Order: sequence, then structure tokens, then C-alpha cells
Amino acid sequence: MKINFYYEKKKIDYTWGYIFKGKNYRCSLIKYHTLYRNPAPGTETVEIYNFSPKETAKASVLILQGLGSRNVYFLLWMATHLASSGVNTAVLVLPGNYTRVENNSVSGKSYLWPDIKVMYRFWEHGVIDSLSAIDLLEQEGLWERNNCMLGYCLGGMIASIILSFEKRINQSILMTTGGHFPKILFESKTTAFARRLFDKGFKSDYYLHDKERLYKIYEEQFPKVKYMKFHELIQDNEIHPLFKIDPLAYAHLIDGSRVTLINAIFDKTLPIESRKIFSNEIKGAKKYNLPIGHVIWLPLEYILARYILHKVNAYDKRMAKKLLMKEKIDDPLDEDIMMK
Repeated sequence: MKINFYYEKKKIDYTWGYIFKGKNYRCSLIKYHTLYRNPAPGTETVEIYNFSPKETAKASVLILQGLGSRNVYFLLWMATHLASSGVNTAVLVLPGNYTRVENNSVSGKSYLWPDIKVMYRFWEHGVIDSLSAIDLLEQEGLWERNNCMLGYCLGGMIASIILSFEKRINQSILMTTGGHFPKILFESKTTAFARRLFDKGFKSDYYLHDKERLYKIYEEQFPKVKYMKFHELIQDNEIHPLFKIDPLAYAHLIDGSRVTLINAIFDKTLPIESRKIFSNEIKGAKKYNLPIGHVIWLPLEYILARYILHKVNAYDKRMAKKLLMKEKIDDPLDEDIMMK
């Protein structure tokens, strides 16, 4: 079974409008029809929250959200402060999550649904929407040479696939990210729903429901997969199809000199072995193990935002102070504000 991350690049026609503003930034909601060829009903429209600094932007950041919806609010908060510090910051809503949940589903579930066809559809879509978001930012002059992709959890996993072949990304930060899908399917608390399906007799292709068989296949094939080139990974019909969407399979292709890995020591969402084996495959990356959990870091975003400023060469004391400023969010439809 083949994976396909190809899409036809073209000028993107989009709609946008300011939805709120602060002292030092404006936020617009950008929407356009996805360039993915087979979107699930309800996921057809790409949504990007773009935070533009009022001063000339020094750098650009694209943020890929984590699984589900709750983390989006924290990421939007961080975007307001990065924009206030001179960094154009775009937060992409990934298909199948938040306001883009497919019909009759739950936010994030389809990325881990134990059916290869369902998983392929959403991983392909997530990668292509992320790439087209960069296309749009480039098209509108918003993707600076100093740029960074920040991927949290699911966003970090999608970013890992992208980083294995995309050259337009200068720096990247992967937070609480892992690989090895068998471990994620059978050991993560996030996939408890899948294990309940298996307990009820749900059968899936390619041994996804058979823990021992799936682990054995990975053990036998990973020594070969870890040396494959990108085109071999997506075209080879002999390796297990899960490898083609598993960040672990692409990790050795990533230029580690441009990557920072941040691991949460007390992360209970991704199994420790899933995070460890993934980290080991990215050679030359900066790696930090922090005494936090999977979501505990979210209220401590000031530290991460400050680190991002360093990574994109946009740090100075004046701008760094704006990270701590309390931002007032104004209604852009207020007549007094519209006249400013």
C-alpha cells in the first residue's frame, strides 16, 4: 500500500479577515480550500490563525497543534506574544481537529483509528495542509528567511515527516513527540479507544489488532527501514504500511543540526520507549529532557517563546520584554479601533 504526499502547487485563493487585535499585533483568520485530493467531509477548508506584528516582522513561525482541541488555546496565546515580539506567527488547525473535525467524529481520533485507509487519509492531509500553509505564507511575503516550525505532539509527528524532505524550514522545535506506532497503539492512554475496539472483536488489516504480530514485524523490518531514502519509504511495498506514516521511519532523514527536541520526562500520553527510540534516530539535534508532563508545559510558554526568539535570531531585550506584557484583546469591529 502506497502513501502519497504529493499535491499540485498553485496560487492559493483565500479569504481572510481580522478577528481581534492587541497592542502590538493583529490576528487574522485565513481560510482556503485544501489542496489535498481526498479530504474527509468537514475537513475541506484549511484554517490558519495568523498573528502579524505591527512592527516589521523579523522572523516567521508556523505552529502545528497537538492532537485534539484544548492545546490550541495555549498555542494561540503564545502566538499573540511572539507576534508582539516581532515574529509573524501562524497557527494551523490540522484536519480532523478543533474546528475541522470530520463529520460524526471526535477531534483527533482519525489519526490513530486502527484502519490503514483512515490513518493514511489524515496523515497525508495533515502533511499537505502544512506544506500548503508555507506556500501561502511565502505567496503573501510572510515566510521570512529566519523561520521555524514548532510541532507539538501530533504536530511534531507531522513536522517530522515534513522535515525529512522539505528544505524551506530553517529551524524546527519538536515537543513531546515520538514514533513507533505499535507502542502508541497498544501502550498510550490516548489510544485506549482502539484497544477497546480490539477487545470487542474489531479486526483491522495488516495485523493492527494483533499486538504480538505487529511488534514482531516492526522488530524485523525497522533495521532496514532506518536506512531507507525518502522515495524508498513511500514506494516500497514490502515494508509494513504503518512505517509510511510513522515519524520513526523518517527520523534518520532529518537534518538534526536544525532541530531541537523537547521531551517531557513525566509524559504519560506517549510511551517512554516511543519517545526514546524516536529521539535516538535524529542525529545531531539539540535535546532537552524537562521535568514536566505532556501538557504541564503549556502554562510555562514564556520560556518556550523566549527560546523561539533565539532560534529565529529575533531576540533582543526590548522585544523579549513584550513576551511578558499583558495583552488586551480588542474587538476589530469597534468603530474607534477601526479608525486607528
